[in-house]
Amino acid sequence: MPAPKGFFYDSPTAFYDVGLVYDGDINPTQTTKKHKMASFNLGLSRKNPTQLVALGELVVPKLAPAAPATPPVPNMAAKAATLATKTTAAKTANDEYEAAKAQLVVLKQLRDATADDLRDEHNSVSKAVESEAKGDPVMLAASGYPLAADSTSSTQPPGQVKNLALTAGDNPGTLDATFDPEDFAKAYELQIATVDPVTGPWVTHCSQTASRCEITGQTSGQRVWARARAIGSNGPGPWSDPATKIVP
Repeated sequence: MPAPKGFFYDSPTAFYDVGLVYDGDINPTQTTKKHKMASFNLGLSRKNPTQLVALGELVVPKLAPAAPATPPVPNMAAKAATLATKTTAAKTANDEYEAAKAQLVVLKQLRDATADDLRDEHNSVSKAVESEAKGDPVMLAASGYPLAADSTSSTQPPGQVKNLALTAGDNPGTLDATFDPEDFAKAYELQIATVDPVTGPWVTHCSQTASRCEITGQTSGQRVWARARAIGSNGPGPWSDPATKIVP
């Protein structure tokens, strides 16, 4: 019998459609295995400026190689040019920052040394004034040094810590936390969070008597939130408002 239109003989009594591919096994339940498409895993939010610049310097020459090399990905010349421009700008800014930071370390060492020297001199002068005044409050006040407050005991916890601030530390992965001292505080507790400042989790990083704390061991490029509270004879006070900064 004649073959239907669009079909061809495979044998005297069988037809096949030119649109079908026969692989020797006709199985209506057979499915074609699908392969997952490849994609990137950039982790840009976790990269610090130095790492971002290094990535740009790696990618640009690959997407826009010098002639007569053929780019591995077509139609990327304009994108590569823009990426190159922004990589250069970021590298220049980062190099200037690193140079300034190195100089800042020297300046900080000088500042700390002169502050320590001045602190020792204040201690020496104040003791000399006390020796001459022999407890006379008028003479002591006339010197300009603040008088010690009368000893009073608190019947309630300390108030909320104010003016918590985070600044870049001297080394990568570090932050400096400072805040105002709180009346009736005997110690301070500082906690940090790296996920959510509302639900946390919050992790205690410092428990000390000073109203400052160096936060170390953090990931450069990651955002960190911090909160602090004062602890007195009648328990802890309320947590401060959170402060936040991206780790250098």
